[in-house]
Amino acid sequence: MKFSALTIGQRVAFGFSLLLLLGAALGGFATYEMLTSAKGANFLSVAVAPQAHVTSELAQASALTQRAVRTYSLTGDEGQLAEAKKRLGEVSDAMEEARKLSVAQPELTGLRDGVAEATKVLKNYETQFQATVANMDGLHKIRMQLDSSASTFVSEISSYIESQDKKLAEEIAADAPTEKLEDRRLKVELANQILDLGNVIRIATFKAQALRQPELVEKALSNFAKMDEVRKQLIASTKQEANLKQLAQVADAAKNYHDGIDALVKNFADAQSITATRLAAANEFDGVVEGVQNKSIKRTLDYATASSTELSSASNIIIGSLVFEVVLGLAAAFFIIRGVNRVLTQTAESLSQGSLQVAAASGQVSSASQSLAEGSSEQAASLEEISSSIEELASMTKRNADNAQAGKASAGHARAAAEAGASEMERMQGAMNAIQQSSNDISKIIKTIDEIAFQTNILALNAAVEAARAGEAGAGFAVVADEVRSLAQRSAVAAKETADKIADATARSAQGVELSTKVAAGLQQILDKAREVDRLVAEVATASHEQSEGLSQINVAVSQMDKVTQSNAAGAEETASAAEELNAQSEELRNASAQLAALVGVTVDNAPVTHHQPARATKVVTASKRETARPAASSSHRIHSPATKHLAETAPTGAHSSHEHLSFKD
Repeated sequence: MKFSALTIGQRVAFGFSLLLLLGAALGGFATYEMLTSAKGANFLSVAVAPQAHVTSELAQASALTQRAVRTYSLTGDEGQLAEAKKRLGEVSDAMEEARKLSVAQPELTGLRDGVAEATKVLKNYETQFQATVANMDGLHKIRMQLDSSASTFVSEISSYIESQDKKLAEEIAADAPTEKLEDRRLKVELANQILDLGNVIRIATFKAQALRQPELVEKALSNFAKMDEVRKQLIASTKQEANLKQLAQVADAAKNYHDGIDALVKNFADAQSITATRLAAANEFDGVVEGVQNKSIKRTLDYATASSTELSSASNIIIGSLVFEVVLGLAAAFFIIRGVNRVLTQTAESLSQGSLQVAAASGQVSSASQSLAEGSSEQAASLEEISSSIEELASMTKRNADNAQAGKASAGHARAAAEAGASEMERMQGAMNAIQQSSNDISKIIKTIDEIAFQTNILALNAAVEAARAGEAGAGFAVVADEVRSLAQRSAVAAKETADKIADATARSAQGVELSTKVAAGLQQILDKAREVDRLVAEVATASHEQSEGLSQINVAVSQMDKVTQSNAAGAEETASAAEELNAQSEELRNASAQLAALVGVTVDNAPVTHHQPARATKVVTASKRETARPAASSSHRIHSPATKHLAETAPTGAHSSHEHLSFKD
C-alpha cells in the first residue's frame, strides 16, 4: 500500500513508530557526540597544545632578538651583537620546530600558513639586521675619521698659536714697533677664533651623536664658512712657510671633518630608514606569530567548550528524549488525531483560494514582464542607434576641431606675413619721404644755378658793353665776355630743363608718397582684419575642442545607459521567465490543495483561472561594437508566495545535530 493512500489515523500510527526510531537515533547521536568529543580532546593534546607551545617559544625568542638588536643599534656593543645573532638563531630553531609540527599535523593549516608567511618576514628582518650591522660599521669608520681630523686640526692650530705666542714674546722683549706687535696679536686672536669655531663644531657633533639628533650638527655647519674666512685673513698676514703649511693642514683637516659630518648625517638617515624597515618587519613577524598563537588559544578554548558542550548535550539528549517520547506518546493520541483533520480542512480551503489568487496574479505578472522585456529590448536598440550617431557626430566634431586648429595656424602665419608687409611698407614710406625731400633740395639748388646763370649773363653783357666802349683794347675781353655770355645762356637753358625734370620728379615723388601712404593704410587694415580672423579662428578652435570633449562625455554616458538598458532587458526577460515559473507552480499548488481537500474529505471549487498569456518577447540584439554580455535567464530562479516560502523555511532539512561540530581545519 502506498503512503499517499493512508488515512490520517494510519499516518499518525506510522508517526509513533517513527518516534520510537527517533529515540534510537538520538541515542546513537549522543554516542557519536561523545566519540567526537574524545577525538577533539586527542587532537587538542597532540596538535593544538604543541602549536601553542612552539608559538610561545617563537614569540619569546623574537622579543629577545629585537631587544638585543635595538641595544646594538643604539650602543654598537659587540656583546649585544653576539647576543642578537644567538637569539636570531633561536628564532630560526623555533621556526624549524614549528615547520616540522605543521608537516606532522596537516590539520594545522593556520600554523602552516603562518610559518610560510613568517619565514618570508624573517628573511626581510635578517636582511635589515645585516644592514644595521653594516651601518654601525660605517658609523665606527666615520667616527674614526672625525677623531683623526679633529686631532690634526687641534694639533696644527695649537702649534700655530704656540709659534705666534713665542714670536710675540720675543718681539715684546726686543721692544718691537707697536704695529708689528698688534699684527702678531691679531694673528693669535684669529687663530684662537678658528680653534673656538672648531670646538663649537666638535661639541655639536658630539651632542648630535649622543642625542641621535643630526639637526644639531647641521646648525653648526655654517661655522666652517666662518672658519675659512678667518683662515684666509691669517694667510694674508702670514709670511712664514711653516705657518702657511700649518694653516693648509688646518684647512684639510676641517674639510675632512666636514666630509665626516656629511657622512655622519647620511649614516643617521640610513640608520633611521633601516630601523623603520626593521621595526616594520619585526612588528609584522610578531603579528603573524601572535595571529597563530591567538588561533591556538581560540582553538583550545573552542575544543574545550565543544567537548563540554557535546558531553552535556549528549546527556541532556538522552534524558530529554526519554521524557519527550513518553509525554509525546500520551498526548499525541488525543490531540493529533482530533486537531489534524480540523487544521487540514482549513488549510485545504485556504490553499485552494490562495492558489486561485496566485494563478491570477502570476498571469498578470507574466504579461507585464513580457511587455517590459519587449520595451526594454526596443529601448536598448534605440540607445544603440543613438550611441552610434553620437560617435559619428563626435568624430565629425573632432575633425572640425582639427581643421580649426589648422586654420588657426594658417591665420597665424597670414597675420605674421601681414605684420611683416606692414613693417616693410613703413620703411618704404620713409624712403619715399626722403626722396621727396631730396627732390625739393635739388630743386632749390637748380633754382640757385639758374639765378647764377642769369647774373652771369648780365655781367657778360655789361662786360661786352664795356669792351665795345674800350675799342680795340677791349676786343679780346669782348670775345671772352661773349663766350661767358654764351655759357651763361647755355647754363640757364640746362638749368631750366633740369628744373622742369626735377619738378616732374618731385610731382611723381609726391604721388608715390601719397600712394605709399594709402598702401600702408590698406596693409594696416589687412593686418587688423588678419588679427581679428586669427582671434575668431582661435575661438572657433577652442569651442570645437570643448564641443568634442562634451560629445565624448555624452558618448560615455549613452554607452553606460546602453549597458544599463541591456541589463534591464535581461532582467525583464528573467522576470518573465520567473513569472511563467510562478504560474506553473500555482498550478501545482492548486493540484496539491485539491489532493489535500480530497484527503480530508472536503469538496472545494478549484476550477483553473484562465488568463491571457502573451507571446514571449523576442530579445533584440544589436550589432554594436559596445554590446555588453547579458546574463542568461536561469531556470533556477523561482518566485514563491508567502505561504510556500513559509513552508520551505519550516521544512526539515535532514537529520542534523542541534549544534555544529568543530572542524579540524582552520
